Parts: sequence; structure tokens; C-alpha cells
Amino acid sequence: MTFLALSCPTAAVCWVRPVVIESTARRFVLLAPGQQPAGCWTVPLVPVPAGQSYSRAVVQWLCRRTGLPDLRIAPVVGVLPADGARRRTQYVVLVRPVAAAWTDDVCARLEAGARWWTLDELHGKGVAVEPETLPLLLEGYWDGWLPDGEVSLE
Repeated sequence: MTFLALSCPTAAVCWVRPVVIESTARRFVLLAPGQQPAGCWTVPLVPVPAGQSYSRAVVQWLCRRTGLPDLRIAPVVGVLPADGARRRTQYVVLVRPVAAAWTDDVCARLEAGARWWTLDELHGKGVAVEPETLPLLLEGYWDGWLPDGEVSLE
């Protein structure tokens, strides 16, 4: 497992939003709208204790939730700063398998109704996503035009 030494501010709890990706197929997992805001497809929202690395928190959460131990955190991290609608900063972390592809159905392990998507499918079907800048983050990561490190998603 690869951990970045990036932590939440010491005075507050932040959130991390893991995006399970498969780079070779350029696909990613989204959770079904269910109780999500405005009927949007989304990614999990995981609390991170103050001072803890958000990458460590997300890997621990995914390992507990899915039982998949061999995870890698991509070097690009999206940041959604706290504002009126978001009371805490959220970090969007791209998570991929150490191997070229996931070995079994990650979707079923995450949540009932979760499924794989591609950017073409999202755009073609006009699907609403939360966070709404997620497709741009994925495109920039896969196409290589986003720098490594934290990138604002405002």
C-alpha cells in the first residue's frame, strides 16, 4: 500500500471521497442515487479524524469494507474546500489496484447498486454526479494534464 503523508487540519475533521478506478479500462465506480443529494450518482464519503492522513483513512476504510488489501492511491488528489454547503474540506482520492485490474466485483462489496461507469457513458446519458467536478478530475488524471498533488475542484 502507498500512503501519502497528507493530513487533515489538526483542528477539524475532514472527509475523504474514495473513487475506485480501473485505469486500463478508464472506468470508475459510483454509488447509486438512493439517498444521495438531488438523485446524483456519487462516491463514498468517509470521515477522517483530525491529524490522520486521509490516504491512510481511505485505504483502511476500503480494506475493511471490501477486503481488498492491495490498493494504490493515485498521486492526483482533488480538494473541495469547506463552504456554505460543505462544512468540512473533502479530499477526492483515486484508488486503483496494485494489479492491472480488480480481481473480483468491487461494486458489490462497496454497496448494493454501485456500478462501473466510463466518462463516455456519463456524458452520453447525461448522468448527474456528486461531486460534479469528478469527471474533469478523472479526465485530467487519465490524460495526464493534471499535475501530481492536490488540485482544487472549485
